[in-house]
Amino acid sequence: MRVLIVHNQLWAHYKAIIFNELQKLSVLHPDFKLHVVQAAIVERSRLSLGNVDLSGHKYSYDLLHNGALEDISEWQKFKGILRNINQFKPDIVNLTGFYELSTILILFYCKWKGIKTILSNESTAMDLVRIGWKEKLKSFIVRKFDGYFNFGTLSANYVMKLGAKPDQILVKRNCVDNQALREIFNNCLPEKNSIKQALGLPERNFIFVGRLIEEKNLYRLLEAFQKTQQENISEQWGLILLGDGVLKESLGNFVKENKINNIHFVDGMTWDKVPEYLCLSDVLVLPSTYEPWGLVVNEAMACGMPVLVSEQCGCHVDLVQNGKNGYTFNPLDTGEITDTLLKMMHFGNELSKFGNYSEKIIREYSPQNVAKEMFDGFKKICLPAKL
Repeated sequence: MRVLIVHNQLWAHYKAIIFNELQKLSVLHPDFKLHVVQAAIVERSRLSLGNVDLSGHKYSYDLLHNGALEDISEWQKFKGILRNINQFKPDIVNLTGFYELSTILILFYCKWKGIKTILSNESTAMDLVRIGWKEKLKSFIVRKFDGYFNFGTLSANYVMKLGAKPDQILVKRNCVDNQALREIFNNCLPEKNSIKQALGLPERNFIFVGRLIEEKNLYRLLEAFQKTQQENISEQWGLILLGDGVLKESLGNFVKENKINNIHFVDGMTWDKVPEYLCLSDVLVLPSTYEPWGLVVNEAMACGMPVLVSEQCGCHVDLVQNGKNGYTFNPLDTGEITDTLLKMMHFGNELSKFGNYSEKIIREYSPQNVAKEMFDGFKKICLPAKL
């Protein structure tokens, strides 16, 4: 069973850990051969986060473009993927997304050659305004695949709406390196209070981690947080905004103009530094109006934190159990966001119970489990063709 996976960017460490786990399975199963095609190093917006640690990629791969993803053309991608198919001669090709011309061309090439195909999909029906003729075209393309790896329940529901059959849904999870994140987090705990004091952080803190862009809904989060400051809360709370983006200066001005207290901006950083700031925080908040999944929720839960997650984030159905490890909320309702923040503020020392439940949930969303489900999916799709 020879499997070729096509992926967009080498930078995605959370994918590297899954590919590494698949590589381990190939050692246990000599008939399973894995090769990955990486289109480029990273998206241009993430170039400032530093170089890719190549030591974290312990699987066979071919990098098509040693630069930004936006700088490789669809024709270059198509030629590079086609070259790898002809050299590796896979039984299955796993393609990411169904909206790029190179992907569609490779899909139909595989159909012509009798190569099985699996779609990795993160889109949900909530993501964008859906237009009738476009959905019909997507349905035509999606139904050509033999199986589907999905980033959660909502993603799986969307491809089934487009024509996938329930027995073709092979994976419904997304994951990060839970173990590595927790180790970094734990190593920071002994110095937690002294670092908070040095940085001037209050006793308790919410934290947002992500790009400072419009769809993250941060103005509304700031308005909601300001309203909580009008309440009589026994403990002082702050809000950490960790990330970079086009709205950074504007958000800073918004905080000053509206005199919102205890807001702390932190520059964006690589994934392995994020747990150091999660350690200084008590609750993660992800208020996005558009978020196919939201891997930062996985990261926070791996560190044993409660989470407050917008209903527009794809992960909320799978990862958030209201009243147990956090709450979901309508991201367009400032009052509801305020009430949700206040709920967590009033729990005080009881927050640890929420964090413990987060850890319990996220154990099932490990790289090992996702890789095993992918491996089983490859076998399910490939073996009938071999009989």
